Amino acid sequence: MCGIAGVVTWGWDSSELRTVECLLTALEHRGPDAQGIISRGVGTIGSVRLSIVDVAGSNQPISYRDEDIHVVFNGEIYNYAQLRRNLESAGHRFLTNGDGEVILASYLHDAERFTEQLDGMFAFAIWDARRESLIIGRDRMGIKPLYVYAGQDRLVFSSELRSLMTDRHVPADVSRDAIADYFTVRFSPPTCSPFSQVRKIEPGTTVAFDQRHPFGVVRASHRLAFPTFSGEERDRRSLEEALQESVSTTLAPDMPPATFLSGGLDSATVSALAAQQMGRIDAFSVGYAEDVWQDETPYAIDVARHIGARHDITHLVETSVSEAFLATLRSLDEPIYTPVCLSTYAVSEMAARTHKTVLAGDGSDELLLGYEHMHKAHQASLRGKPWRDEYWSALGWWSADDRRRVLDDDMLKRCAPEVSQERFGFAELAASGVDAAEAVRWFEVTSKLPEYHLSRVDRLSMAHGLEVRVPFLRDSVVDWAMSQPARALMVGRPKEALRFVARGLVPSSVVDRPKQKFSAPASAWLAGPMRDMTLDLLRDGVGAEELGLDVNGLARLAAGFHRDPRANTRTVWGIVVLLAWYRSLFDHIRQVRSANAS
Repeated sequence: MCGIAGVVTWGWDSSELRTVECLLTALEHRGPDAQGIISRGVGTIGSVRLSIVDVAGSNQPISYRDEDIHVVFNGEIYNYAQLRRNLESAGHRFLTNGDGEVILASYLHDAERFTEQLDGMFAFAIWDARRESLIIGRDRMGIKPLYVYAGQDRLVFSSELRSLMTDRHVPADVSRDAIADYFTVRFSPPTCSPFSQVRKIEPGTTVAFDQRHPFGVVRASHRLAFPTFSGEERDRRSLEEALQESVSTTLAPDMPPATFLSGGLDSATVSALAAQQMGRIDAFSVGYAEDVWQDETPYAIDVARHIGARHDITHLVETSVSEAFLATLRSLDEPIYTPVCLSTYAVSEMAARTHKTVLAGDGSDELLLGYEHMHKAHQASLRGKPWRDEYWSALGWWSADDRRRVLDDDMLKRCAPEVSQERFGFAELAASGVDAAEAVRWFEVTSKLPEYHLSRVDRLSMAHGLEVRVPFLRDSVVDWAMSQPARALMVGRPKEALRFVARGLVPSSVVDRPKQKFSAPASAWLAGPMRDMTLDLLRDGVGAEELGLDVNGLARLAAGFHRDPRANTRTVWGIVVLLAWYRSLFDHIRQVRSANAS
């Protein structure tokens, strides 16, 4: 696991070593073990490294033999050993034992289709100095992030937005559409960022940039394909086999095995399979000392005892919540609504004290249709009732009435369901004739999963130098799930196929209990330890107009919170997250750009 960054200056040979050093300094938390930079012609690329595979021999950037071609790489290629053997048979020779050099050899072997062979979670950048071409790409599920600013004569890329924005040449114009997406469905589309001139590389695509194409052209696509069904459904036993193989592959061979364990079905199944294969694992959980209703640690304790895991639990207590909230916002590139961010940050901090990698259960609910709002959309469509706007509304975090009280007129127009659905391409998908179950699964897997869940897990774990691996998102498991018609997975209880796999591995109390959202006691936090900070943010309102907030509406929200801090929790939390994110990010941009200029 690493952080990667680079700069290309089209049209003139300008060393950007100092710029890339600044980009990497902002990524040091992602790679505390090593740092490297290489500059060739108009391109400079660099990396900070968290050493997991070939610890001694694969520091980056990696250069391939005598070719003037170099790579920086974030993530893991799980099938790199097999790819290496195939490439050696084709005449390639290697100087390291890691997966980064395999990416380079694969590129040289088949520049147009090499990413199709990569099984893993990754973001990479190849600087081909021979052609003055930059090739960057991401894994098909969007597990690893990659941001890019592409101007006419300058390109900047980085694993994190906060790093990229340290370059003073990158415009810091807030995208109102991206903020509107936060207001409507909590996240923005997979190619967008909170800044209008910065974009994310789309999951499953490889993009090439050169002087003739400074804004990039898609060179290859290994995106997830929309499912087509042969009529033959694969049985649940094949899901079990795929999960067993996936857990085995994602366990880092030279690292002590560990998992995040929430007490829910997904993480319990991953933990049990890991323990089955490794004998004994470490499991990490987070709980809430002041809120027993949202604390799932009793279930996590049962699972840990059942599988024989060493179990560590950290509790978020009221005295530490304000500090955790601010630390969390400093680690996020984009505003993310959910209070669970604090929990992810805390459990990652605990695990990182003793481990470099953990397994987690993310992705199961999207692939196997585990969320209640997905089932409601399906049931509404079966009854012939309108389902699209109701589903869209369920993705949000506040009512239309509250929006009208707090947002300005322009932002309200951008938040209209038909407008926001158009930005995501959901309107076209829903009108294409596919059934509701298929449409919502596709949207959840390709948009909500990478932009809402995986981005949160990546930033908040890597803030502590911890790599989170997700067995449910290995190709074999994803392919099994997407081979099943979505409506077939809706039959019976949610995630019945996974319950089949888990039965006998984990306690029946976990297998048979209804799904409980992994949540946090936001109301108690706002009314207690975060009260003064919340009032300060609402009253100060820094960035309010740029973010589409009506100043008078914000003042009324602050007054209402002052009278009753437990009222209107969802609206207050969402607005406070946005304001705190804005203040934190722009303070960072001003401070770093000022320091770099001097």
